[in-house]
Amino acid sequence: MLGPAVRSLQRLRRATLWAGVALSLGTLAALIGPAWVGRQEAIEEARTRGALLAQVLEADASRTIETASLSLHALGDGLARGVDASGHRDEEEHLGEHFNHVLVGLPFIRGVALLDARGRVLTSTDAEDVGLEIPLDDFGRLPGPDRDLLLPLRPGRGLADLARGRQPRGATAVSMLPMLLQLPAPPDAPALAASSATGPVPGDRERDPRWLLALINPDALAQVQQRALPAGRSAAWLASTDGQLLAAMETLHQLPGQRLDGHPAFDALRRGREHGTYLGTGALPGELVVAFRASSRRPLIVGVEQSLDEVLAAWHSGLRWLLLIGTVALALIAAATATVRRSLQARAETMEALEGAHEQLADRERDMRVLLKSVQEVIFRTNPAGTLTFVNARWTTLHRGRPDEAVGRRLADLAEPADREAVAALFDADDGVRGVEATIRNGEGAPRRYQIAVVPLRRDGALLGYAGSAVDITERSAAERLTRQARDAAEEASRIKTEFLANISHELRTPLQSILGFSELGIARSGEQERLRAMFADIHGSGQRMLTLVNDLLDAAKLESNVGALDLRPVDLREPVGAVLRELAPLTAKRQLALIADLPDALPGRADPLRLQQAVRNVLANAIKFAPQGGTIELRGRRDADGGLHLSVADRGPGIPAQELERIFDPFIQSSATKDGSGGTGLGLPISRRIVELHGGRLYATNREGGGAEFHLVLPPCDASDLSLTDSPGVQDEVGRPARE
Repeated sequence: MLGPAVRSLQRLRRATLWAGVALSLGTLAALIGPAWVGRQEAIEEARTRGALLAQVLEADASRTIETASLSLHALGDGLARGVDASGHRDEEEHLGEHFNHVLVGLPFIRGVALLDARGRVLTSTDAEDVGLEIPLDDFGRLPGPDRDLLLPLRPGRGLADLARGRQPRGATAVSMLPMLLQLPAPPDAPALAASSATGPVPGDRERDPRWLLALINPDALAQVQQRALPAGRSAAWLASTDGQLLAAMETLHQLPGQRLDGHPAFDALRRGREHGTYLGTGALPGELVVAFRASSRRPLIVGVEQSLDEVLAAWHSGLRWLLLIGTVALALIAAATATVRRSLQARAETMEALEGAHEQLADRERDMRVLLKSVQEVIFRTNPAGTLTFVNARWTTLHRGRPDEAVGRRLADLAEPADREAVAALFDADDGVRGVEATIRNGEGAPRRYQIAVVPLRRDGALLGYAGSAVDITERSAAERLTRQARDAAEEASRIKTEFLANISHELRTPLQSILGFSELGIARSGEQERLRAMFADIHGSGQRMLTLVNDLLDAAKLESNVGALDLRPVDLREPVGAVLRELAPLTAKRQLALIADLPDALPGRADPLRLQQAVRNVLANAIKFAPQGGTIELRGRRDADGGLHLSVADRGPGIPAQELERIFDPFIQSSATKDGSGGTGLGLPISRRIVELHGGRLYATNREGGGAEFHLVLPPCDASDLSLTDSPGVQDEVGRPARE
């Protein structure tokens, strides 16, 4: 338990931490608050500036459009007064001159023209335009008498681009904004003769209305926007209320005539909001400060979009200094807090160590006594001569009486006479941990087996005695003894079984030889009696199968006993393989099988030729048995990268289920895919694997793609002396040549 002084220092240390945290939070608040206010002020200033620019640009655009409208009305009024005063068209000769004066006074107008009811140009500021026919139907809704209408933006530069059947001239980025004014014709006035700056053009009399058409240059409006807004990532644009872009700064990627559908400003306009600002998306990419204002006199809307990054650029620059100051302040607070806490911690640890030093020895002694009482092993201590100086309460299981009665006795004297010398030897040396097993009788006088271990105790290099323990291993020793007895009994049973199989196999051969001999004699003497010959043939076939089973049992017994030891010697593996091929040639011919042997020039290694020949025979006979009639069996040999010898036998039979690729090597087990009466005893493959394993190799099976099985016989690498074997010409002729054919 901590003392009052230590607890007070720890409380002060925790208070210091909370004070540092509070001071850090206050510093952060003092930095974040002004920074956030500065950011909001920068955004609000941008919104105010955008709203003011939108108002100025809207007023300029409205004033420009209204000026064009007033000019058209003035021209129309002039035409009407000329007709009313004299009843003839003396002033029409000067009409082209009036149009040119409009162009000079209003540079944002590209051209003015007078059209008849069919849209034919009667008079124009460009003499080449006279006579052109403008399709008025393409304009859609037309204005009423003495009224003008601002039409949608059209590509092109002049009247020729609006004429029927003509394509716009020049670049597609050039556009114009038409304004149309209807002039009602006086009921008794003669038709106006088409005229131009070059002279009058005669026309037909008609009472239909005529039209004044002005072509406004939207680039003039864009130039005003460019002068009003500083260069950067901001943009201003003018559009019709139905979403068509009329004029815009170069920073805007959209071209005049394109649609601004989906722009939030048009959504606000549809909701009845004619002006305003917001923070969000617009025509420019990224987050923007957008201001918009709709014209109260024309279906126009102006937008000003400022990049938020550009608006906050100055704020970001000042923020870096603010962050630097804040980082330095927080670092100083953290350093001061850590220093004070370390100082308080050091003082608390020192006082805690002083307070705990008085209780440490007593606690250790009490804990040791409890620990020694609770353990189930005997814990003891001796002097250098092996005399007991301390034992725990577990001593009562070793000797009748109290634990203190063992003090003063030698541990070796408590052991059984046969183990006393070994126990006494534990105390002859004074280095390292030593142990021994000994039998000591317990409190009831029953012998118990113990594992005794001791370790020397030293102080300043001098031997003070030994500390040790005694673990009761009576049950473990009994279990080990029973295990050894069971293993010996199993080995003896296996030996007896092996000897029995070997003996019974030898004993069965004698009557089988008689059966086979007499059946062969019966076949030879049956003469023309086919029924008798068939009976003897059945007896002979059954005897042969029985003899094969007996031979397999004898081979299995030999491989499990010392009789089956291998006679390893250097050999070219093509020799036993060639012998097997010659032996099984009649069987392959009977089933019309093609046997392809692909072997290298030499396969030197160490093996028992007869045993290896037996393994190859079993594997190859298995492939012949299950290969389809008239099929192909492939026998290939190679040397692996590690120097081992690898033989493979592949067929196109039914294959082996994946879950049975290992089970087929168990004795008397056959594949479920081949249990059709063509199987044997189930000992051939186990015997072959046992032979290969005795050679230090392995035998395993896989399935081929497209059907069939493949058996792999792998032998370990051989010594360099075995690799010096030369080719055998006979084997080359018998084995190697078919592969080349």
